[in-house]
Amino acid sequence: MSIMRIATIATGQNLQRLIYLAICGLICTYIGVLGISILIGSWLFDENGRPLATDFIAFWGAGKLVLQGHAADAYNWDLHKSISTAESGATFDGYFSWQYPPTFLIVTAALALLSYPAALVAWMATGITLYAAAIRLIGNTRVAILAAMAWPPVLWNTVVGQNGFITAALLGAAIASIEKRPALAGLCFGLLTYKPQFGLMIPLALIAGGFWRVIGWAAVSTTVMIMLSIGLFGAEIWSDFFDAAAKVNGTILVDGRADFSKLQSLYGFVRALGWNWTLAWTAQGLLIAVLSAGIIWIWRQKVAFDVKAAALATVTILASPYAFIYDFVALAIPLAFLGKSGFSAKECAVVIFAGILLVSGPSEHLATAFLSALLVLGLVVGRAWQAFPTLGFAGWSAQRELKP
Repeated sequence: MSIMRIATIATGQNLQRLIYLAICGLICTYIGVLGISILIGSWLFDENGRPLATDFIAFWGAGKLVLQGHAADAYNWDLHKSISTAESGATFDGYFSWQYPPTFLIVTAALALLSYPAALVAWMATGITLYAAAIRLIGNTRVAILAAMAWPPVLWNTVVGQNGFITAALLGAAIASIEKRPALAGLCFGLLTYKPQFGLMIPLALIAGGFWRVIGWAAVSTTVMIMLSIGLFGAEIWSDFFDAAAKVNGTILVDGRADFSKLQSLYGFVRALGWNWTLAWTAQGLLIAVLSAGIIWIWRQKVAFDVKAAALATVTILASPYAFIYDFVALAIPLAFLGKSGFSAKECAVVIFAGILLVSGPSEHLATAFLSALLVLGLVVGRAWQAFPTLGFAGWSAQRELKP
């Protein structure tokens, strides 16, 4: 073995150790930030020991209404706020609205059996466990799981008590199970309908790939959940849901009352720049058209499934006009698929920069999470280029320098 080869291997091993230490350092930092936040009264409880309201109170308050036999009132913003503040002891200005399908109310009822702070911790613990399980299903290595835990949106999601872990877990498990476990894949895709805005690209990929059994199981699981919600809450609750969804869309996507700069989508970025909704929807529509064509094309090709999987996970996030920073926990899913064959030094640099963008956001001047997703999409495109040398695409080096 040449001296140059030995030096290359040694450099790669040192870089691996450095990245591993950085990953562990980030995880410890997140834990430290949460611990300090509790001590200074900025997370879970304030300085007087009273519960602090976060996004999670929307889930918990809806669950309380379900337990009291008034599930439909979850879609009434005033009633929802009233029960949330009265039962939790937390006070807040404005609203933490509930706009999820009635099928998700079954989960919130279980959460509302606990006190608000205990339910938030249980929600985060359950979500991160399922998230880790999905990463293991994809990568099955300790480094992959640790890297997923160090992904910056993990901290964002935990602080506000949102559902990013659940979204990432369902998306990752569903895609990873498509080839060998169609029933599990269909079940997870069906459960993912609790976030309908992330359902634009998935049917296109499944149809293009001919995965009809997955489509069938997804249809069955979705139908069963809808029927269960009707049996529990009545059919009228779906009308309340659609009315609430329209109100939320008007408030967030049209009026921008949640601040357009917090929307981490092309639509939100265009609106944050001051342009009107027509131009923003045109830009988002063109993006959806390009992503649709791309996902159909790649899922019809004979390329490695991990590349197809990474492509689907990435465009699922990018296609939605309604995405916030916590939703980008799911961006760890395409990285887990790509990481199975290792990352080159150049790809590592892209991943690190994507993570830095997520740490710095959301920004008033830049849709950092959206740009991070574009970088990950660039990695996917680079891998796809490698699979088609006969088409004249110049891919990056196929030699992977870093393996998990």
